[in-house]
Amino acid sequence: MRNCMRTSSVFLILLSLSCGCSNADGSGQPALYEVTGEVLVNGDPVDEGAITLDPADGKGGVYSAQIQSGKFSLKASAGSKRVSITASRPSEDLGPDGKPMPRQYLPPRYNAKTKLTAEVSATGENFLEFKLDGDM
Repeated sequence: MRNCMRTSSVFLILLSLSCGCSNADGSGQPALYEVTGEVLVNGDPVDEGAITLDPADGKGGVYSAQIQSGKFSLKASAGSKRVSITASRPSEDLGPDGKPMPRQYLPPRYNAKTKLTAEVSATGENFLEFKLDGDM
């Protein structure tokens, strides 16, 4: 009887710990929150580009969205994020298909060597605005 109670207690403790680590919907995935925003370069909206939010601590999911007319919308988990933004336009160089090759016009400090950060909150509005300088 004593072993049975001990086993049951251990089971209940493990069960309660595992419930505390999962999402309210029981999926085990982190809750996602709506994030919207705007990206401006030299005061003008980015025509087309992409934004990526990586967890600042390197643990967890990566969330991305397309930027259209300066606006983006995505869902991401709460917490501190490292932000990477890319935007390109056709260059004068032609690709193998004879079409203009895209050229990244944002400096590496906004993408490959980004220092941009953001905080996604579990409560309230998550509107992110990025005002960048670029080689337009």
